[in-house]
Order: sequence, then C-alpha cells, then structure tokens
Amino acid sequence: EFCDLLKKAGEVLLRDELEPSTFDRAEGLRYLSRLVRAGLISFAEATDAEHPVFRTMPEMVKMGLDNPDNFYLSASVDPARDYRIRGTRGSIHYLSFAAQNQNFAARKKITGGAGHLEDSELALDAEGRFDIITIRNEHPCNFLRMNPDTKQILLRQTFLDKSRERPVEVEIECLGEPGPLPPLDPARVPGQLLGSALYAVGCANWFHDWVSDFRKQAPSNQFHLPPMEKHIHMGGDPNIRMWLGFWELGPDEALLIEVTPPACDYWNLQLGNIWAESLEYRFRRTHVNSGQAVLEPDGSVRIVVAHEDPGLPNWLDTAGHHHGTMGVRWVRAKEHPEPRCRVVKAAELAK
Repeated sequence: EFCDLLKKAGEVLLRDELEPSTFDRAEGLRYLSRLVRAGLISFAEATDAEHPVFRTMPEMVKMGLDNPDNFYLSASVDPARDYRIRGTRGSIHYLSFAAQNQNFAARKKITGGAGHLEDSELALDAEGRFDIITIRNEHPCNFLRMNPDTKQILLRQTFLDKSRERPVEVEIECLGEPGPLPPLDPARVPGQLLGSALYAVGCANWFHDWVSDFRKQAPSNQFHLPPMEKHIHMGGDPNIRMWLGFWELGPDEALLIEVTPPACDYWNLQLGNIWAESLEYRFRRTHVNSGQAVLEPDGSVRIVVAHEDPGLPNWLDTAGHHHGTMGVRWVRAKEHPEPRCRVVKAAELAK
C-alpha cells in the first residue's frame, strides 16, 4: 500500500499544465523523494504530542516557495493539551510563532493558521528570554491561541545575514503530568507509513495546483497578489504580503524587475522551480533581500534575472532553469507595491 501510494504521488510528474521539460521532471523526482523524507519524519518520528520537540525540516526539503532567508522549526501538538514554549530570542531579524493545521496528507481538511505571535508582541526579559503559553483560552501575556484542529506549532526565523545573526534557542513542553514516553506501538506503524506517503501525494498536488493558478492570475513574467484569506488558509504569516508569479525566459532573454520598496521590516525577492522549491541558494545567488540589495538613488531597486551574470547589481541566477516561480515578500509593510516587470534581450544589459 505504501509503494502504491508513492506511485500515485508520481502521477504529478505526468501533469502538463506547467509544460515540464525532462530537466523539470528530473527535479520533480528529487522533489518527491524529499517530500517522502519529510513525511516519514512527520509521521513516523517525533509524533508524540505529550513529549513534543521542535525539529527542523529535513535537510534540502523545500516546498511552497520556501524562503531562503528563513529557518523553520515545528513541533507536533494536541489541541486538547496546554504547552509552554521557552527560549531566547537571539539576534535574527524577524520571528513568528504560528499554530497551524497543515497536514497535506489530508489536504481537504487543511484550515490554515489559528493563533499567531510575532516578535513585536513578545514580552522579553533583560536577557532576551521569553515564555509563551499555548492554549485554547485567552492568557494575559505571550499567548498563542490554538484551535480544536491545531496539529503543529511552526516557528519562522528570518535572517538578513545567516553568517552574522544568532538564531532562537527554543524548547517546548506539555503542561500537566505527561506520562513516560511509550514504546513503539506496532499497530500504529502501518498508519504512519501510509500517512507519510499520503503527505507526498497531497503536498505534491497541492503545490502543483497552486503554481498552475499563478498562470491563470497573471501572464508569465508578471506578478499577482493573492487575497489575504488565501494566504492565511495556506498557513501564511499575517504580517507578510507576497506577490507571486511564473517566470519564463528564452536563452537570450533576461527579466528586469523594478520596484520601490515600502517602509517595512524586511523584504526579499526569490526564484523557484516549477515545483515551488526555492532554487539552489547555498552556492548560487537566486534571491536578494533588503539587507543585500543595491538601491538606486531614488530608493527604488532594479533586479536582473538572467542566465549569465551581466555584471550588474542585484543579478539573480536562473541556475539552469528556463522557467519557474518567483515571489516578493513585504514584511510588516503598510503598502504592498506591485513589482514592474519587462523582458529584454540579455545583450542589451551591457549597454
């Protein structure tokens, strides 16, 4: 049954809405292997809500146009229980906690976020330490509300410079009197395996549908701004507005993206592949943020998406792709200007 479900996940590679090339399908196979790995970690490991721990996503697992500037942690919880989250804020640029129901194994039951708590609302002591209560009823300070269907607590940490900033130190505990960690229950293992495979099926198709909709909302090489309701339903941070688009360039073309960033805590622009995975950002420059961008004298920014380095500021590398996804995030901004895009010949960039 597990293997049959993996075959079903593989059907996403045969869909043609995004006109996948052989290269895209090869990336898709790798993407599916990553999703299965994430599913196994989520369903077959660390699933006891009485003994929760914050865990990272498995290395190189990417989905939903993941932010290259973010470091994600999550913990499984039971909404019938109360939790305490303790930690030290560190020096990262922005952080937020979200109570969510984002089980892609049951995509029809996804209800998005419940409570949300971000750093400007967080009471800290003189050492930068915090203490959060996660319950279904109101609490006077550092309160993160859960809904009856909440399944996880997600911590987003946003860096301007990962080489300099210190991440959050954080731990979570179940309040009350949790019993000892039980041994493996053989009866649960088949369901955990099937849940892992269903996660890959649901996630792959959810985000394929999401990207396919990009092309319905705006032409290639243009952006659209999804309604806030849809953003929240997908588990998005309510302090973030995100312009989304599908880019497509010929071998001799480049995309110029121009915008005047609004007053905000942070912004970035990133490229992704057709599966909504961020492009390789460890060894290539495939995104730029507000701490890295070179601005024009008038405060605007011009970003150049091209296959080869044109020797201009704010160049983003397509990393061997001819099409894919792109997104612009504005964090805690009162205005959300639309980026202006135009395709030019790459040879014109040097002029």
